[in-house]
Amino acid sequence: MKILIVDDSHATLEIVKRGLEKFGYRKLLIQKANSAKSALQYIGSWKPDIVLTDWHMPDMSGLILLQAIKQRQLNITVAMITTVDEPSQIDQALEAGASFVLSKPFSDDELHEKLLPLVQGAEENEIILDDIEVNGELALPKLSQLERLIHKHIDESLCIKPIQSQVFDETKVPCVMAVYEDRESQKVRAIGLLDIYATCVMASGIRMISEAEAQQAIHQNLVSSEILEAGKEALSATAFAFLDKKTRMSLRIKTVKFIASPFRKLELLYQTQADSRIDFSCQRDGMALGKILLVGF
Repeated sequence: MKILIVDDSHATLEIVKRGLEKFGYRKLLIQKANSAKSALQYIGSWKPDIVLTDWHMPDMSGLILLQAIKQRQLNITVAMITTVDEPSQIDQALEAGASFVLSKPFSDDELHEKLLPLVQGAEENEIILDDIEVNGELALPKLSQLERLIHKHIDESLCIKPIQSQVFDETKVPCVMAVYEDRESQKVRAIGLLDIYATCVMASGIRMISEAEAQQAIHQNLVSSEILEAGKEALSATAFAFLDKKTRMSLRIKTVKFIASPFRKLELLYQTQADSRIDFSCQRDGMALGKILLVGF
């Protein structure tokens, strides 16, 4: 995983670098840039997964750098570490696409808390999908069957309905990806893609999620570890509805992870043929409607 730190302060560059190294992220590579312009050069040649940028820099602001990255539709997650602490400016950065805004001064623990979901989303996004083989041997559950299991194991008030096949666009990321595997071979057999709304709806059937907590996740386009774990538990409770036609064995959840930015194979999932996918909405009282795509292999 590659992280690019952008700041005109040499001291801040070193503080953030040491903080990242302290966390023990797997296969971590770090580069530092002392200006937004040099950061763009790194982005073009080095292709980082995550960019952590300051706001106020002499040649180009971090906000403009963020906007430039998003306009180019690069597969890069961007967050800001800055002295800016005005709520209106923080909202401006979040609306422009920043995954988080961390105001200076900050502790290593605060940086780790903010960064961990992004790291989890960036690590091995494409590797997860590398071993997929389309063989037509997976029986996707019917929505009526899923609904019965959801009512039994998650929440009786949760309502699901079929929707038109979704197409990939900028609204599909961030999202949560659920990976289903064969119990014996451990091969990936199905993928579930949940938007932030759907993740909160499913998770709320397992643990109490306040309206404020759900709104924060939706506003920041970022789910907490608690919501992610509750969502995984909810999906695990219905995983046995996926059945291998040949072995007659059900699947199990391999992993559920936050996806912060798009990548090619993620986009291709939305091009899956109708007979190998299910698109549906989920909703419960007091919460917004979420959308889910299930693809079988």
